[in-house]
Amino acid sequence: MNPRQRRGILLMIVAAIGGVAVFFTVVSYVGTLNSELGSYRTALRLTQDVQPYEEITPEMLEEYEVPARFFDSDHFIGDFAQISEEVGRLPVASSALREGELLQRSMVIAAPDLQEGEREIAIMVDAETGVAGKVGRQSRVDVYATFNPGEGQQQACAYRVLTNIEILDIGDVGSTIDETTGGTNSVVPVTFRLTPDQALNLTYAEAFASSLRLAAVSPQGGGDPGSLEFCAEDQLDRIESQSGGSQTAGDAPTGQSGQQAEGE
Repeated sequence: MNPRQRRGILLMIVAAIGGVAVFFTVVSYVGTLNSELGSYRTALRLTQDVQPYEEITPEMLEEYEVPARFFDSDHFIGDFAQISEEVGRLPVASSALREGELLQRSMVIAAPDLQEGEREIAIMVDAETGVAGKVGRQSRVDVYATFNPGEGQQQACAYRVLTNIEILDIGDVGSTIDETTGGTNSVVPVTFRLTPDQALNLTYAEAFASSLRLAAVSPQGGGDPGSLEFCAEDQLDRIESQSGGSQTAGDAPTGQSGQQAEGE
């Protein structure tokens, strides 16, 4: 055997040893990954885009294996039967969903339980002054809007836009940019069950009012809600009448200002 043949055989032996070393390295690495990831769990993956409030059916989903380490049963859904059990009614998408997304509980809500002629509408309400954690699903509230003097508005006024309406749902707290100050405000999406006229009133108030507030209605009933509006002129008239001494609290002007005097 000449020197060239011996070098060839030696290189083949070295290559074989290197191949064996690489093989065991890969096996060791895979074993380490498996020990870290653990077993696999079945999740549901969307096979098509789903529009908001579109019904979610089994045909839109496929099973997808994910490592158990990353499968959070509080968020991901592993069986379509779980959806029907938890939602209780027809399951629909809570927002626009994209093909390939893993289905999560927050993506699925019950179809609106509306009667003929009813509408479901959601608005953004200030998380602190508008909701303050005191109202929830199925609460009944009044909706108040304040308007500052300006376009079409001669004076500052507060209006009760809607009376004793039902909250269908309250979403998670988010944030918006204040166009005036540039700061951020915490807001909450609140969904209502309304008639078409009520939905129109609420849409107008959300678009043009400087602020919206919710007032919780007692479970025992709303009682007499009082006047529909209170404006700056009413407040000034009451202050002038009290400072002038021409009227007592019992003789306060009628209307909303009179009700304020009684409340004080």
